[in-house]
Amino acid sequence: MALAELDSRKRNSTDESAGSKRKKDSDPFIKHYFSRISPDVAATFSDEQKHAIKQMFGAREIARHPVEFRRSIPFGRHRFYLIFLSGRERRAFDRVKAEGQATGYVAYALAGAFWLVPSVAIAALLYFFS
Repeated sequence: MALAELDSRKRNSTDESAGSKRKKDSDPFIKHYFSRISPDVAATFSDEQKHAIKQMFGAREIARHPVEFRRSIPFGRHRFYLIFLSGRERRAFDRVKAEGQATGYVAYALAGAFWLVPSVAIAALLYFFS
């Protein structure tokens, strides 16, 4: 009798876990992201792992920038978008360096030269030809 009771409990827990799996798989977020990977790989994720992935993506907040300029520009039959964002750097220096964006003063000097040389050339042309 104890074995039959244990067997029925196991069967009920299997039915419940299949029901919870159906609930989790009906989540639009899970459907969207797991439809983009191989079904064999997607089947290897546990419900806890899927929940952790959803939590990670849901934890991202929309960043607000002090200067935020977003425009869509028509150009012929196409449209292009232009985005200019500016604000305080919040990433750790190690992360910025690992991404190859921490170049120091050399980058500022090159950027300054990039803007300064054409502006001086235009000013010189305007001076000599006006």
